Amino acid sequence: MKRFLAAIFAVCMTYTGAAAAADLYQVSLLTALMQGVNDGEVTIGELSRHGTLGLGTVNGLDGEMVAIDGRFFRVGTDGRAVALPPEAATPFAMVTPFTPTISAEVPAGLDLPALEAWLDRLLPPANHPQAIRLDGTFSALTLRSVPRQTPPYPPLTEALKGQVTFVHQDATGTLIGFRLPGYVKGMNAPGFHFHFIDASRSQGGHVLKLVTGSGRAAISQLDRIVVTLPGDAAFAGAALGAEGRGGANAVEGQ
Repeated sequence: MKRFLAAIFAVCMTYTGAAAAADLYQVSLLTALMQGVNDGEVTIGELSRHGTLGLGTVNGLDGEMVAIDGRFFRVGTDGRAVALPPEAATPFAMVTPFTPTISAEVPAGLDLPALEAWLDRLLPPANHPQAIRLDGTFSALTLRSVPRQTPPYPPLTEALKGQVTFVHQDATGTLIGFRLPGYVKGMNAPGFHFHFIDASRSQGGHVLKLVTGSGRAAISQLDRIVVTLPGDAAFAGAALGAEGRGGANAVEGQ
């Protein structure tokens, strides 16, 4: 197996009632994914040892990954969620053990920008990453997935031109995401990033639009970011200083 390099970014904070420190474990860099580094060496089995909740993709940029309650799913361009085997691998993913310290009822009728604004008011100051889980109903959802790419891999902005979108009405399920601080730019995308999986664990995708129904949000502050970097030639030769057309906002569909 090829060698991996690990970079650890630590932020320490002590406050009354704090839970045990939680990690955000990230595979590779968003800039690498944007440059077409779409084959990873970290398996789902390995990833599952670092967290139970998260998101990402699988090798070849073959759909959207959702991790919930320690189970890992791939959502393909048919919108179906299928359990990933332990030997499947990922070129980019984010997971956390998820130990929530904040919980609140979510107002109904919020679109995605309004939900993000509500979360900003609810969350602590923006210098710590936050993991978010929102269980409930959604009166409307627009999701996407991306078709599998073949080598030589195109930049992410080109791959996203082939994305497939799905529209759902009156859906019940779980929104999984992160709010990341501005200093992660390049390593990841600052701001919010959400994936969704329904209550039957049969459908999902990357969230483009939504309107909330009833639900409850649980939030975990993350005190350390651990990034595992691939040791292969594709990563070593990637132009990681260049964001490419569309920048990191391509991940969010903005």
